[in-house]
Amino acid sequence: MVARIRASAGDVLLNAHRDILRVLAARWLGAAAKQGRHLYLVTASVSVLGYHHDLDEPVIHLWNDARP
Repeated sequence: MVARIRASAGDVLLNAHRDILRVLAARWLGAAAKQGRHLYLVTASVSVLGYHHDLDEPVIHLWNDARP
């Protein structure tokens, strides 16, 4: 999934269950999938993954924003 997202020419929107998104974020950063257990998410929160300068610097821009 991460490879498909990175190959996309534009923005990508994903909607999934909490644990899948935690694994995705860990893999996005290059960590093992099991490291996603350290990333807490609440229901209906918004998170944004992206890059710092280029494709070699994946970052989390926003995580677990549940503001109304």
